Amino acid sequence: MMIEIIMAYMASLSFAYIFNLNRRTAFLSAFGGSLGWLFYSISLSYFSDPNVAFFFGAVAFTYYGELMARKMRTPVTSYITPGLIPLVPGSGLYHTMLKSLEGDYNGALREGITTLMASGALAIGILMVFTLMKIYYLFKRRIIDEKN
Repeated sequence: MMIEIIMAYMASLSFAYIFNLNRRTAFLSAFGGSLGWLFYSISLSYFSDPNVAFFFGAVAFTYYGELMARKMRTPVTSYITPGLIPLVPGSGLYHTMLKSLEGDYNGALREGITTLMASGALAIGILMVFTLMKIYYLFKRRIIDEKN
């Protein structure tokens, strides 16, 4: 599992450099990718559905990205985009196309739906964290405004 986490870090770091992030942000965003993969791997051992693991991985790296973006005063997409790379279900897309080209349309449909569900779990995890963080800071701002 340690090798997988290191490879997730390297993949995120590579994409951070492709996206032309500065050195400090690149290393921190790559840590988010490895954190997401760690939560994904741990969730796979606890839940039988891989979509739940994708969801928890997305929640982990998005929460980390939100916190780091606020602390470092950089856009949150600088942390979210490279952090998402290790969890992208690319093999599902590949197998969908392969089965489609082989003429196995039922298998292609099954793979496509599975890939779509994994992508949906990632999107829901990201959106949930964004929404909860926005609500938290909105209430925090209102409480501070009421005290003044």
